[in-house]
Amino acid sequence: MSSEEGDQDQPAVVVDAVDEALAQHAPKSSRPRRILPAAPLRSGFLVAIGVLLAIALALVFVSLSSVLMSLFLALFLALGLDPAVRQLQRTGMKRPWAIVTIAVAVLVVVIAVVLIVVPAMVKQFVHIVQEAPEWLAHAQTTDWYQDIESALGIDLSAVIAQGLDSVVSISSFLAVSGGVLKAAGGVVAGISSTVLVVVLTLYFIASLQTMKQSLAMLVPQYRRKTFSSLTDQITASVGGFVAGGLTLSSINAVVVFVLQFLIGSNIAVLLAIGAFFITLVPMIGSMIFLVVGTVAALFVGPWQALIFLVGYLAYIQIEAYYVTPRVMGKAVAVPGVLVIIGAMTGAALMGLLGALVAIPITASVLIIIRQVTIPAQDAKTIAPDVG
Repeated sequence: MSSEEGDQDQPAVVVDAVDEALAQHAPKSSRPRRILPAAPLRSGFLVAIGVLLAIALALVFVSLSSVLMSLFLALFLALGLDPAVRQLQRTGMKRPWAIVTIAVAVLVVVIAVVLIVVPAMVKQFVHIVQEAPEWLAHAQTTDWYQDIESALGIDLSAVIAQGLDSVVSISSFLAVSGGVLKAAGGVVAGISSTVLVVVLTLYFIASLQTMKQSLAMLVPQYRRKTFSSLTDQITASVGGFVAGGLTLSSINAVVVFVLQFLIGSNIAVLLAIGAFFITLVPMIGSMIFLVVGTVAALFVGPWQALIFLVGYLAYIQIEAYYVTPRVMGKAVAVPGVLVIIGAMTGAALMGLLGALVAIPITASVLIIIRQVTIPAQDAKTIAPDVG
């Protein structure tokens, strides 16, 4: 090959290389994307089956909601009683005997409540029903009652009398009779659910360590130590919140009973029991019962209501700054705004139990964030594009 032929071929090679480079960097021709699946009938059938299975699963959960609620409540109570069992174990008592001791103590408390508190509560409820007409007649002679009538422009006495007549009518009696039958069925279901919760609670307390070890076996070996540590912290936190919440509510009920008894209330036991259940919800419960207790004290007298308002408000402050930190101990502190949001969300989803469970769940999430998420983020000291 001569030099002239080589010089003629060289520009052609350069042109080919340039064309190849441009072809590599040039945007590829976009093909129309497939919108419909290759087999629309089969895909639609599979999607329909998936939707039906999801609906069936949701119906199964709805049907088993009472059973699942009992399981959840039993596990919740077991975690609440576990700190007491651990405390007895620290004294040298073996765990089976510690569980038996706590179970007997709880049984004694329940029997005492049934034999002492329940009769007094029923007696006070009957007293309310008997004295209601007299209270109503006395209220109609007060200035504030007459002011309300003049402001609304209606006869409240006639409205109340009409309401009482509708209550004792035949249709209302039949409706109440049907309600009584349903209530009887509800009582039977409640008794069976209570027995189930008690049995499951004892089982969960006895096998709590085994359950945590079995759960850790599902995690890879190199993560089991961290997972077990988190599980222990979460269970301890939930148990601390449950036990502390029950203790604070019990103290709250005693304070309410003493205040209502001192101001001469005839329903002090009823109000104390109501305070126990309402104040199970942290922060919100105490403020709610402040209003409930003050309104109830108004039926005794305005000065008595003021005394209760001041006394219970003072106890709320003492509880917030002195009693709660000592009762809760080392439980994970949850910010107040998260307590309110969690309690409201839980109450909207599951009622009172949801409001109670929301706080320990929030504390558990905070533990995971502090123990896992934040350390993982702190370990990332170099940006990915720099490293």
